[in-house]
Amino acid sequence: MPSSLIVFFVAVLCLQRGTPASPARPGGDNLAGLAAGAVVVVRPTPPDSNGEAWFLLDEDLRTGWTSLDGKQLEPTVIELADRSVIRSVQFDTGSVETDGRLAKRVLVEMSDTSATDGFKPIADVTLAAEMKDGQVFKTTADVPGRWIRLSVKSMQAPDHTITQLMEFRAFGERLAHNATPPVTGTYQVEGGELMHLKEDGARVTGCFEGAGGGPIEGGLEGRVLRFTWKLGTDEGPAIAVFGTGAQFSGFWKTNGVEPNAVITVVDLKKKSAAPRDCPNWHKADPIGDELKAGGRVRLYGITFDSDSDVLRPESKSTLDQVVATLKKDPALQITIEGHTDSTSTPQHNQQLSEKRALAVKASLAAAGIDGGRLATAGFGATKPVATNDSAIGRAENRRVELVRK
Repeated sequence: MPSSLIVFFVAVLCLQRGTPASPARPGGDNLAGLAAGAVVVVRPTPPDSNGEAWFLLDEDLRTGWTSLDGKQLEPTVIELADRSVIRSVQFDTGSVETDGRLAKRVLVEMSDTSATDGFKPIADVTLAAEMKDGQVFKTTADVPGRWIRLSVKSMQAPDHTITQLMEFRAFGERLAHNATPPVTGTYQVEGGELMHLKEDGARVTGCFEGAGGGPIEGGLEGRVLRFTWKLGTDEGPAIAVFGTGAQFSGFWKTNGVEPNAVITVVDLKKKSAAPRDCPNWHKADPIGDELKAGGRVRLYGITFDSDSDVLRPESKSTLDQVVATLKKDPALQITIEGHTDSTSTPQHNQQLSEKRALAVKASLAAAGIDGGRLATAGFGATKPVATNDSAIGRAENRRVELVRK
């Protein structure tokens, strides 16, 4: 099984016609991306699993939503991680299989009520008659809300009944930061393996049950979980996005840095709020054990404010465990490595990674660890563990690692 990612979406509909902006991607975060915690909650009917609406949000231009023949007008609803205002939307159609599948008019709406009610138009756009990426439209109304609905209203060729949209992006500002839904529990992966998770602040640990099941170690940023996993002979970095409710969907990728990796959708259901036991929960010093075994440990439970070296409060549980490891073995010396994604310039990324490593060192020193035992190093975006071509991969690459000296 490949590495994972979990997300939800809510499609948006509108009645007003937006004005095309520059084809260049707007600044700021894509609030409708998987890595931003968006999830699809109303899914139009696809012809097969390769055409699911989830692919509108993976920021991969090669994949997208394809309608079932005759179902091209079914809406998609995307649930955003936080209540937001959308200022512009972007559609990508450059990789549509044939120009006969090009949508013409798409309605985008926003709701502050629910995934099924209260929608108000924010953009009514006319897409290019040729296959084209980077079609950006300013919204025509500031409607705060949590749910976006997308509806294809007409086709470029009126007699065509199959449509494709490769990517949908929404740019604006978050008005609130909602609490992460409870993550602790037992989940079933498509009727197969059971996965057990337990959260402690930003830190999440767990395991896959059964023969070949290995540990899960990770950290939360909002409702996005970045983690490492092992199942049988497969292992790797992963991301999961938790929406509201007992069911969520996973996006599993191939291991490591795969420039052409494609996400496959995995359905997961929360079976219980009480996880079963995991062997790694009984380890007195899991960080120390991993340092001894492999000389390196990846810590996704340490998080920072965006583009900053300010540690978030939820990092405390992971930092406390690092302190406990260092106090248990007074001879242990480590190098704290900071790693970023490829956003911004190499010089900025290098400086940011160095500052983040120093911030971790300062926190450990403040907790009583001799600074002489703590070296720091920043690598910017030069040592990715996943592709930087998508927001999903970039989230995996933002991390802190400890290396035994």
